[in-house]
Amino acid sequence: MDLDQKVSRAVKRGKIYNMEHFHQAWEDPNLRRLMGNELLFPPSPRVVEALQAVLKSANYYPEDASTNQKLRAQLADYVGIDGGPDWITLGNGSMEIIDMLPMTFIDEGDEILLPTPDYSPYTRRPLLFGGRVVDVLPDEAFNYTLQSFLQRITPKTKMILLSRPNAPVGNMIDREVIEALCDTDCMVVVDEAYAEFSGQSLCGLVAEHPNLIISRTFSKALGLGGIRLGFIVAQPEVIGAVNRIRMPLNVSLFGLVAASAALEDPEYIRTNVHKVIENREYFYGRLSEIPDLKAYPSYGNSILINCDATGHTAGDYIQKLLEAGYLVRNQSNARGLPGDGFFRVTIGTREDMEGVARVIRNFTLGEG
Repeated sequence: MDLDQKVSRAVKRGKIYNMEHFHQAWEDPNLRRLMGNELLFPPSPRVVEALQAVLKSANYYPEDASTNQKLRAQLADYVGIDGGPDWITLGNGSMEIIDMLPMTFIDEGDEILLPTPDYSPYTRRPLLFGGRVVDVLPDEAFNYTLQSFLQRITPKTKMILLSRPNAPVGNMIDREVIEALCDTDCMVVVDEAYAEFSGQSLCGLVAEHPNLIISRTFSKALGLGGIRLGFIVAQPEVIGAVNRIRMPLNVSLFGLVAASAALEDPEYIRTNVHKVIENREYFYGRLSEIPDLKAYPSYGNSILINCDATGHTAGDYIQKLLEAGYLVRNQSNARGLPGDGFFRVTIGTREDMEGVARVIRNFTLGEG
């Protein structure tokens, strides 16, 4: 049998993700996990208690996510949507949403505009549904103008997709640019995975723009990366379209219970967000003092670093940090990040950031 003649076009377009950094983190629990943009603080005690209580019901199917009124009402309230549950649907993590949205809107040959750099799955998953990704290029500081996008729109452009704050840079495309893009005939998808750390959200614009979709996650500020839960905010007609392709029972019982419990502890969320922001600004300040090292200001929960001018590669820094017990992410030669000098550090505890800054400084100055 010739398997190549049997598999779908999606398989032929698909690529396997390199998830080695997660394997490495789980295999050595002594490493500090500063590579995955996770929250480095544990979930709310309310979440732990709720999960323990529901374990005895693991033999039952959960409520279906699209008809779970309580959680969707909580989410609408959390993001400030007056319309209630009909403006929300859920996915098995934002990763599933990255598939749900192209499946809903993209046909063979449709184009998706995507900033360069941005979250890497955006470049791959739409291809499975016949989409074509078109790069939108920034200036040298990774800033985008409205014209950056408008000059790339063609009659084939169906969707504009971007993260805000950007992953991996951490900067923000101006709100005015997004509003102007919503005046085009394209679906505009804004991934706000890191919104809590920026203090900004565009959810309030959804009522004004029927083509605007906001994606959010429980994996960052809410500290439930292992639970796998994401959600989208859009007008009810859009939500209805997405729900037609969404798998039934796509969110687990534990995801639904954990999410509801997390939202019932807003002070815990605020406290952790405050810690991340404080530690992010501290870390950025320390890095900015190191000669020849370029750190990019961030509104997310990580800092992107370019070490090209130091004479060392990102791999050199990553190895030094690994020897000190810190696992960080190599971004060298990633899409939109050419060369061997880019790496990214997730913001952890103050002790983490002090230790990482010390290793980076000592290595740059030849002191360790």
